[in-house]
Amino acid sequence: MRQAARVSVSLAILLGALLVLQLRSTGEAVPIRKPLDSFPATLGEWQARRGTIFSVGILDKLKLTDYVMRDYGDERGRSLNLYIGYWDTQRKGAVIHSPKNCLPGAGWEPVESSFVTIPLPPPHPPIIVNRYLIQKDRDQQVVLYWYQSQGQVIAGEVPARIAMVKSALVRNRTDGAIVRVMSPVYGSARETSERLVAYVQAMYPVLGDYLPD
Repeated sequence: MRQAARVSVSLAILLGALLVLQLRSTGEAVPIRKPLDSFPATLGEWQARRGTIFSVGILDKLKLTDYVMRDYGDERGRSLNLYIGYWDTQRKGAVIHSPKNCLPGAGWEPVESSFVTIPLPPPHPPIIVNRYLIQKDRDQQVVLYWYQSQGQVIAGEVPARIAMVKSALVRNRTDGAIVRVMSPVYGSARETSERLVAYVQAMYPVLGDYLPD
């Protein structure tokens, strides 16, 4: 599909999503199962180090229901950052923000973009997530992120919007979350990606204790 056609389709889907959200502005708010600030401090070989508390201005902009942003470190001193944002209902002005918009806003520019398949321990099936290599000045980071939509893992923004519209129409639910892990590049981007994948494999089985299906 040509680029212009893809953009038109994406815009049509987003406009449709906004229309549904407008019509469903009183849709059911689904509470989170457990507060995200109780997310485990130890995950595999990683230990929580420092958390971030958003300012009032950021919270007013995001309009999320709950979140956790926390640094984890391993025995070799390598760090990574976990961010989970949860919206109990999405409506006009209170929707999940794509890292494609937020990261450039913070000065990070994309260098590489792809998808990565992450095998998970049983009974979880493998998941497909976004992988980004980003750069600011001389610093590079690897980012993995996905949308957690009522038990589903969705990598792309447009498919996530489609799933939300479908759920709004069928289940009267628009709740959802974004999960992002990112790390400075240690060694190489490939090695860093593998380390983030290992972290997700330790972290993902816990998500169901917090995010509703």
